[in-house]
Amino acid sequence: MSTSGKYQPPRTEDLRAPCPALNTLANHGLIARDGRNITANELTSALRYLGLGFDVITILVNSAFAVHAEDPKNSPPGTSWSGLRDPNQVNDADIPVLNLDQVGRPHAIEHDVSLTRQDRALGDHMHLDRRLYDQLLRCPRDASPVFRVADLGILRNTRYNQQKMVNSQLEFDTKMHYIACAEAAALHCVFGKGMRRRVPREYIKAVFGEERLPIQEGWKPRRWRVFLPELAIMVVGVSRYAWPF
Repeated sequence: MSTSGKYQPPRTEDLRAPCPALNTLANHGLIARDGRNITANELTSALRYLGLGFDVITILVNSAFAVHAEDPKNSPPGTSWSGLRDPNQVNDADIPVLNLDQVGRPHAIEHDVSLTRQDRALGDHMHLDRRLYDQLLRCPRDASPVFRVADLGILRNTRYNQQKMVNSQLEFDTKMHYIACAEAAALHCVFGKGMRRRVPREYIKAVFGEERLPIQEGWKPRRWRVFLPELAIMVVGVSRYAWPF
């Protein structure tokens, strides 16, 4: 990795998302370190570095850079419920941009029942909750040194049941379930090792605890990229254990 890709913790004034992976990219300078005015090309390049395929990247970037529509049933052309940008949000070169904190906007892709963040109605949905982080680290069966698909799937189911009991305003439908499973699936695809894509505990600590790429722990970007068929299979695997409805 080049000098510009070295890890630097965020400054107080930097913007960050409720997504550890995006924050990690910013902390390494793979997207704007201050979390502001990120372009589609910048995000595309960063996701390519992680090893994602063009089909996965296209879906993620196109969804994120659409203008957000609060009412999907009556949304103007070119807008989307999953979009994160405000209307006319561009940089000085008239190129569409977004800021990391916009990932946490309501009624978009951010959802309740996060593995490491509180629900929006209950508190801070943007920053790491240490209690939830500790629960994440305890989730592998038999104190295993690796995280299996079943481990994160079961934890997703546990988190749903926990939040259903304490959050009377819980917003988590089937669509949100599959988005959450896709996040866990992508984690396994990008950071997992071996045929079963098991994620070492040290990698989890780096990404979730420090929002840092686990390079010093031995991680390297995949030689073979993650395309939709592989990701879809992993989503089904996570959902098998996580299905709460």
